Amino acid sequence: MRATYEDLLRAARRTAVNAHLNAVSDGPELITDWEVVLAATVRHLRWLRGGLVSIGHADQRLKGSDSPLGRLATAIGAGADMLATQDPATVSALDQREDLAAARAEIGAIALIGAKVVLRSIHVGSPGFQQFLTVMLELDHLARSDTRRAGLGALGGLTAGGPPVPGDRLSLISWHAARWERAHDAVPARTLLTRDLRSTTAQLRTVCGHAWHLASHLRKAATADLDTCQRLDLAALMKALRAFDTGAAVVTDAWRRRVSDVGGRSNAPAEVVFLELQATLAGVVRHDRRLLSPDALVPNGRVAARLLDVVDELMWSADQVARKQQEAVAGLILHGRLFVPQREAKMLEVAYPSRRGRTGMHPRARWVRTNLPNHFEQLTDALTWSSEHLGVASEIARRLTGTSNHARPAGKRHGRIPAPYLDPTTLRRAVAGPGFPDPGQEPVDLVR
Repeated sequence: MRATYEDLLRAARRTAVNAHLNAVSDGPELITDWEVVLAATVRHLRWLRGGLVSIGHADQRLKGSDSPLGRLATAIGAGADMLATQDPATVSALDQREDLAAARAEIGAIALIGAKVVLRSIHVGSPGFQQFLTVMLELDHLARSDTRRAGLGALGGLTAGGPPVPGDRLSLISWHAARWERAHDAVPARTLLTRDLRSTTAQLRTVCGHAWHLASHLRKAATADLDTCQRLDLAALMKALRAFDTGAAVVTDAWRRRVSDVGGRSNAPAEVVFLELQATLAGVVRHDRRLLSPDALVPNGRVAARLLDVVDELMWSADQVARKQQEAVAGLILHGRLFVPQREAKMLEVAYPSRRGRTGMHPRARWVRTNLPNHFEQLTDALTWSSEHLGVASEIARRLTGTSNHARPAGKRHGRIPAPYLDPTTLRRAVAGPGFPDPGQEPVDLVR
């Protein structure tokens, strides 16, 4: 499965802790590696609209060794690389001020752990000691700056793009699943209508149904070469998918009584992409219009491992689409864009107007608009139920395959320029000077 930004930060913190426990004191090499860590930290903070005032501009051409601190610099730089590869569909996550503050605090805390490694071996009064203490104090202040303590939000869910360019039918499923997810991300939630959301619910049920079928055949196939724990995880995944489908059926029923349009077929871009994904899935599980048997679908352990990756990609994409659907429904309710039957509005609203004085030429409307949340409890509760169980299924699929970063963007991305430095204490842009050039004017360089 594709590693998320939160995964990379978690791995960087783990690397920092290992460096703190296992680093060997070595003066010159340790100082050089620390300078590389600082350079990677400054570059990472630039993408988070922050920086270190006590450092200014760090030399990005430094190369770290294979020491614990050198590996920490690589881990911090990997997160910056991920932020640099975001496309227009996901770059909006870099505009959330609270999430950026949380990420800056986490990067500061990780770099501070690395600084404590250096502090053990650096001598008081040595050249650069006062500058080192100044940097440590600033990192400590940055690590404590996140007072919200609510996590990274949407920023933590960013990934390094889609799977590799497909070479066969199985990898084509992962590729189409990533395209389907991005097609939903590219459409603003406020522009969706209920026919689009009905279509999204049907798409999710279809994708999860195929994932359930693949998991079932993986469990039954004697040639899959899976151990007992993997088979138990597959059983738990299937149970979570059944629970999701139960909630999705309630959502489907609720859409018949909560509308924002006159019905019809959805013409959203995700609909076209989904049809391609559905056709690819059908081509994998069927032959001559008949479903393949478990042993025919999973002939050996290598195919089983690839099918687990396919299930993982399907679950990841479905989980993201379900979250997008929840966001869209919340927006429709908040802005009063959903209609409910008039008879239900009368029963739930005590102060509902009687609308007297209408004649036969102007009959009463059968549907009325409202933004009261008690009209949509069945819909929102079912969406929450479905989304939670789909998240559980995604976590199980992730556990089956393990967090990995061998899935790379499907194509070459255009380099973007990080935003200008924003002082987290004053929330103002820093004035560019000779010692601190404006990072927003520098070309993107992925070399650490």
